[in-house]
Amino acid sequence: MQIIDTSKYAIKKGWHQFIIKNKEFFKISNLKKHLLGLIIATILLISNIILAYNLGYLTNHTTLYEATPYVVLLIIAFILYLLRLYLTNKKSSSDLIIVIYLFFMFWELSYKLGWVQNDLLIPSPEGLFYVYKTDNTYIREMVFDSLQLLFFGFLLAIVFGTILGLIVGWFERLREVFIPISNAITLIPPMLMTAWLIMWFPFKEAAIAIIFLAVFWPVFLGMTSRVAQIDKKIIDAAKVMGVSNIGMLYKVILPYSLPGIITSVSKSLRGAFMCLVAAEMIGINGGIGFYTETYKAYADYRRVLAGIVTIGFITTIIDIIVNKIEKTVVKWKV
Repeated sequence: MQIIDTSKYAIKKGWHQFIIKNKEFFKISNLKKHLLGLIIATILLISNIILAYNLGYLTNHTTLYEATPYVVLLIIAFILYLLRLYLTNKKSSSDLIIVIYLFFMFWELSYKLGWVQNDLLIPSPEGLFYVYKTDNTYIREMVFDSLQLLFFGFLLAIVFGTILGLIVGWFERLREVFIPISNAITLIPPMLMTAWLIMWFPFKEAAIAIIFLAVFWPVFLGMTSRVAQIDKKIIDAAKVMGVSNIGMLYKVILPYSLPGIITSVSKSLRGAFMCLVAAEMIGINGGIGFYTETYKAYADYRRVLAGIVTIGFITTIIDIIVNKIEKTVVKWKV
């Protein structure tokens, strides 16, 4: 009964906050603040669509592509802009979409007016985003492969880095032994180990090992230093209450160190994904890096650029998710 009451209270509270947010956002004074940016963004969206469908090519090009996938992207960007504007209520949302639309407009005009005539190295916007129509299934498979490897490697690194960091950080003699060794190892870029790891492990296991090395040492060192710096008054208070050494680690020190762990995760995750992509390009037979490297060998730079755009999109989403988790999970800083 208490759980039901609590859930009802949470729903009521959430609905109440939603109504308040709507009232604040849709105030006439607030809407006026965003009106100019919204009008400019809408005009630029319509202009880009007109350019894509109606402006002809003034110079000859080897291949012309359907404009619909590109236009769909422009519309999706506008929807995301409206969502961001509603959630943040910041003028910078309009500034961002305006810059993006101006960039695409300049790109489109450069291509169709003949300022850019190299179809091989610089594709048109339609040519680039048409890749996502023709290679949709293949790109999704490659992205899934990359994220799967990232998940397992990252999870292993976080678990082992946290546990070992807790233990080493708690015992001073262990810190004196392992911290100098760890500091030396962290100076070695994980990518230097790629060729060697590929010789020892199958392709996917080698990729997981690279991610593990990229994430483990920062998490381990961060955890170790965090535990070593814990206020002695906290430890003494826990001992007075009869907390054992094992209990001290997971009841006192782990919660105390949680903000540091989340911060280490947020700093390491993007780097881990970039290490994975680089490893896929060097020798791992799978993933979005492998997709990009494969088409580079065939000089298909439309698909190479599509791979680069996909990598940039994924790293951005990863960053947003991790920052959101950090703000949601960690409510305190010590």
